[in-house]
Amino acid sequence: MLVRKPLLPDVLVAGTTLRLVARATTKSKWSAMLVGARPGRYILVEMPRVGGAPMKLDEGTLWSANFISRGVVYSFEAEVIGATFRPVPLLTLTYPEEVEAVVLRTVKRYPVHIPVVSQVYHWPQAELADETAGSDMHAPASLPPPPEDILKALVVDISEGGFLMACPQALVPEAIMENSFYLPREEPLRGIQAVVRTCRGKPGGYFIGLAFIPSNSPPEPLTRLNELIARIENMPLRL
Repeated sequence: MLVRKPLLPDVLVAGTTLRLVARATTKSKWSAMLVGARPGRYILVEMPRVGGAPMKLDEGTLWSANFISRGVVYSFEAEVIGATFRPVPLLTLTYPEEVEAVVLRTVKRYPVHIPVVSQVYHWPQAELADETAGSDMHAPASLPPPPEDILKALVVDISEGGFLMACPQALVPEAIMENSFYLPREEPLRGIQAVVRTCRGKPGGYFIGLAFIPSNSPPEPLTRLNELIARIENMPLRL
């Protein structure tokens, strides 16, 4: 369940990774480590890095930001209001008046058996390997290259927030995939985007956990997907 509420200072823990997505284009996506915050005034983060060099985000640009704290996903909008390169490269963002909060652990998951075709929409920077080290993300031991072709996989459980698929290839956390779900006796649900959250090995392949991105997905397939999940919830037998 999504709730809008004020951002409490105690959830902004230094060292937390913020995911930043440009409001002007969904192709500009960065990760930045939280350094600190002054409630009501600003948030201070390290500059994202590209090829090891700091990437300065233009002042005045508006970004969507999200982070996970204590099992809750917090999302908000922030504007870049300052930057400095000494003593370390830092960005100053506006402090949000309120955030959207979704509790991850309350989402019910349903076992299913749904074929899915998935292809890369966005592949994260190599620096993400350092960010996932020591976190609760389960990244592959070494970053694989992006798949050259579409991936044929199988959804093994699904919820309102995302799905778990059995896949022959490893995917990197924070990769964004565009997915087509193939349902029996129905038109496929095409163009639904989801971001990779976890990747763990299994015999013969990998289990990939993904979270839906409703803002990047077409409304009609998304509506049909929600209707599907509602039907599954009321079925005595699962797909």
